[in-house]
Amino acid sequence: MNIGILILATNAFFPLGLRLINRFSHFYNGTAKVRFYLVSDKNPSDFIPSHVSYTWLQDAHSNWQDGTNSKFKNLLRLKEENLDYIFYMDADTNVNRLFDDTWMLGEVVGAEHFGNQDWMKDVKSFDRNPKSKAYVPFDTDLPQTYYHGAFFGGTKAKIMEMSEVLLEWQIEDKKIPYEPGVNDESYMNAYFHYNPPTSTIAYKDFQFTVSDGGGIEEKRDPNLNVQHLIDGARDNKNKLWDIQKNRIVIND
Repeated sequence: MNIGILILATNAFFPLGLRLINRFSHFYNGTAKVRFYLVSDKNPSDFIPSHVSYTWLQDAHSNWQDGTNSKFKNLLRLKEENLDYIFYMDADTNVNRLFDDTWMLGEVVGAEHFGNQDWMKDVKSFDRNPKSKAYVPFDTDLPQTYYHGAFFGGTKAKIMEMSEVLLEWQIEDKKIPYEPGVNDESYMNAYFHYNPPTSTIAYKDFQFTVSDGGGIEEKRDPNLNVQHLIDGARDNKNKLWDIQKNRIVIND
C-alpha cells in the first residue's frame, strides 16, 4: 500500500514542514510505504534523511492566503503518482506518539474541527454568502459537521475528484471576486456538507496536534526570518527534533 502526504511549507512554514516529516517518520509504525510531497520555495534535499521517501514540489507564495489556497492545485500535481491513498496535512501539525494508519484510512476522510461540538454548535464558520461556491445555507436540512482544513484525505481517485471540483470553485469565486471567510477550509466544508466523508475522525480520536507553531510568532508573515530554525533542521536531520519556544529541541 502506498500513501502520499502533501505538505505546504513555503516561507516560514518550511521548518515546520520539515519537523512534520521528521516526527511522522519517527513515530509511524504502520506497514505502508509513505512518501511525502513537500511543497516549498526551498529545496529540502539537505534537510531530510536518506531513508525517508519524498518529492519536492517547488512553489512560491507571496502571502499566507495564496499558500493555503494552493492546496487543491498542488494535490492535483499527484495525479500521475503511484499512490493508493493521498492525505493533506498542514505544515504546523505535530506528531508526539506512536501511531499506525488504521485510524486514518478510508475512501474519503475528514477530521472533526475541535470547535464543532461547543463554540461552533450554533454559529459555525461555514460560508453564508449565496454568491459563493462555498455557500452553505443556514436552513439546510443536512447535518452541519464542521471539518478541519488541516487534515483530510482518502483514496487517490476520490481526492483527485474532490480537488478538481474545489479548484474550479476557487476559480469561479475569483471572477466575482470573492474570498470565503476561512479560505480553502470553507470550500472543503461546503463540499463535505453535500458529499459527506465516508469516514469522520472525531476530534477526541485524532492522533496528531494541529496548529502547533512551536512558538513561532507571526508564522504567516512571508518575510519572517526563521533561518535559525532552518539551520537547526539541517544540522539535526538524522535526529528526532521538535520546535519549542521558537527553538530547535532535540528529543533523545
